[in-house]
Amino acid sequence: MKSYKNLLPSLVLTFGLSFAASGSAIAGEFDGVTLKVATWGGSWKANMEKIIVPKFEALGGKIEFVTGSPAANFAKLVAGRGRAPFDVMEVLDAQVGDFAQVDYLQPINLDLIPNKVNLQPFQYNETYVGSWNTQETICYNTEKFAELGLAAPKTYADLAAPELQDKVSLPDINSGAGLANFGGVIYAAGGDEQNIQPGLDLMKKINATKFWTRGGETKTQFESGDIFAAVVHAGWCTRAARAGSPVMTVHPEIKPGVRGLAKEGWLGIMKSSENVAAAHWFINEYLTTDFQYEYAINSGVFPLNQDSIEKMKSDEINAKLMELDAGAISSMLRLDYSKVDKSAWIDGWNKTLTTN
Repeated sequence: MKSYKNLLPSLVLTFGLSFAASGSAIAGEFDGVTLKVATWGGSWKANMEKIIVPKFEALGGKIEFVTGSPAANFAKLVAGRGRAPFDVMEVLDAQVGDFAQVDYLQPINLDLIPNKVNLQPFQYNETYVGSWNTQETICYNTEKFAELGLAAPKTYADLAAPELQDKVSLPDINSGAGLANFGGVIYAAGGDEQNIQPGLDLMKKINATKFWTRGGETKTQFESGDIFAAVVHAGWCTRAARAGSPVMTVHPEIKPGVRGLAKEGWLGIMKSSENVAAAHWFINEYLTTDFQYEYAINSGVFPLNQDSIEKMKSDEINAKLMELDAGAISSMLRLDYSKVDKSAWIDGWNKTLTTN
């Protein structure tokens, strides 16, 4: 039985170049290998079980999932001093700065990721390979806005309208989308990563009383009529639309020439992993057209694979609520988390805002 437990770098390179050239692995290539992947549960895990796991099992291997949020999984790394209970981890863009302070990731051999050809150049590097992104938007109830005589919102400042008092839901700063969306508000108000006060001032004007920790809460809030608008990624707005809510998205004006905010997901390989070849295989499979499209439809994230984006255009709701133009997507605001003092952001938020 072939074992990859103590695979030497030279063997990884040999396998990788063969794989990159052929685009596929060989039956039995991963006999005896158990690859552990840290990801969310629910539809995220289900997508992988449906598409990626059968392919890996056909090669003789097994995939086990360590479910939890990226924050929880990073805490496991810290507790184990980098000795990870998994090989591959889903990493949020807001965590890139955290990982830069520690030595928990190993370099990725991009020659082993031939499917990166379907990504844009800024979506991969020698530390991370992009997995998905979300288009952070203003999702609003078109019927309620019409009843109130309100025009469709264009900016975050439009959410401060008196008619929307108690009817706006924003991501809590500690949620997975909190830092990204607060960053969007900061930029829209004239600040940046190192000048957050304009964003805090605008948040006070919006005076939201509802703060969500999971995006799915907004879908329920729209259905119940508890809110008329939310700052949430477009995937959750599409879910609300598919459930019958009369909602529409707006990619808010951030600054001149920039409309919309993108939050990125990444995949990294743990330095402690002994299944390096399998980890590269997994990341490459994550980027296939079929998986990226399935992920987007079922989990509400946005694919990076350009062919998957083209497939999205055939879905009426996606075409209506999501930005599908490659140029517009690439020009969306992406925060530079190396300049973000997370503690200062959270402290400023907590001192300025009162959450219910």
